[in-house]
Amino acid sequence: MSARMVFAVALACSFVALPARAQGRDEYDMGLMQMVLLRNVGWKPRPVSALDKVWRDHRARVQKLVESGKVALAGEVTDEGLLREILVFKTQSADEARAVVEALPAVAAGALRPEYLKWFAARNYITPPRRPLAARPYVFGLLVRGPRWTPEVTEETKRLQAGHMDNIKRLSDAGKLVLAGPFDGGGDRRGVFIFKVDTLAEARALTDTDPAVSAGRLSVELYRWSVPEGMLR
Repeated sequence: MSARMVFAVALACSFVALPARAQGRDEYDMGLMQMVLLRNVGWKPRPVSALDKVWRDHRARVQKLVESGKVALAGEVTDEGLLREILVFKTQSADEARAVVEALPAVAAGALRPEYLKWFAARNYITPPRRPLAARPYVFGLLVRGPRWTPEVTEETKRLQAGHMDNIKRLSDAGKLVLAGPFDGGGDRRGVFIFKVDTLAEARALTDTDPAVSAGRLSVELYRWSVPEGMLR
């Protein structure tokens, strides 16, 4: 991703009060997509072997959705924890994404709970995967309101935002930041950073250089994310 593209996305991702839709750039196919966070819910069937079948069926269904293009971006979270999988649909219709997700075996069985978010990003930087499918590691960063977040726009928040934008450009120039974008109406969840790095420690070091993060205005939750190669430009 070029620094210019990341800057355009980040401009929409001010995380204060700028309307996401108003910041679109046609040259980057900026627009709303549907992001779905799938979380474990501790489902334990009897017999336990039934869980193995659910996961096999679930993985097979997701792979078919990826191969057919119905899911634009998909990957498993490889860390232990509640967040299990992240899916992205190139549609503005939440109902369309919901219909696909609710039919996934692990969701239908109650093993995974979906959270639906409207994500504003460059759609043409999400592309069909290479064949045969092969996983490529990334780090997914979920930006949330930090302990010192406030809705007011002040000289201090403007200064932090300028530093935040400069840092995004720097990370893009270094080839570390692949894609960024805000949520539309995400509440405490403010947006996403996707890093092309090998470790959580490296991603943490990069986010710690962000003035908005170091000031406590934003916090970042980091997850190791395995995505089919070629899906992210």
